[in-house]
Amino acid sequence: MNNRFLLILSLVVVAIVLGALAILNMGPTPPVAAPAPTQEPSAPLTSTDISPSRTERTAPAETARTEAPPQPPTQPIQPWERKLDEVLSSSADEAQTAQILINLFPGLPPDGQAEYAEHIANLIEDKDYDKVMPLLKNPSVSEEALDVFVTDLVNREDATKLPALLEIAKIPNHPHKQEALDDLELFLDEDHGTDWNKWTTGVQDYLKKQAAEEAEENAEAATPRSVAKPPTQ
Repeated sequence: MNNRFLLILSLVVVAIVLGALAILNMGPTPPVAAPAPTQEPSAPLTSTDISPSRTERTAPAETARTEAPPQPPTQPIQPWERKLDEVLSSSADEAQTAQILINLFPGLPPDGQAEYAEHIANLIEDKDYDKVMPLLKNPSVSEEALDVFVTDLVNREDATKLPALLEIAKIPNHPHKQEALDDLELFLDEDHGTDWNKWTTGVQDYLKKQAAEEAEENAEAATPRSVAKPPTQ
């Protein structure tokens, strides 16, 4: 029995020795590298993710300034304008004021003549219209001023208008010559060409006829109408 035990023990020892030798021959086992962590794709950067220090800062836009449109340069007051103000603000009556403006008229520039003509036409009465005739008949007066005078003339009484139109029509180089002839022909229903004696007679006859008709109408208006009495029973 002892021999059997010793045999088993010897086998065990041999197995242990062989196992130890096998372990020694194998060497140290290399460490297994851990798998690298999978990196998820980064999300695109947004404006809020960008640090101000890493972005180029844009200077704020300059606030647009609203500028008022340039004002036209103030025109200096002309001497004739100053004189006109003085005359209109004086204590002279309308007839006197019109005469003063007529006296000042020849020395005025074209724009001043047009302005004075407006006031003269507004102030002068038919009975004093002969004072305007030297200006109205003068072709060298500015066209704007003549337009003012003629426009005013055609709105006056026939007794003032027709003789003045006849005087204009006689002036060869007057800007309103043809207009005056057309108006005369319209009123008189006649065309005498350049026969000024016939035109003068026609105007006089027209005005006499008109005056007679007006006198007759006034007489009829002034005559009291008799009231018819009922018949006596």
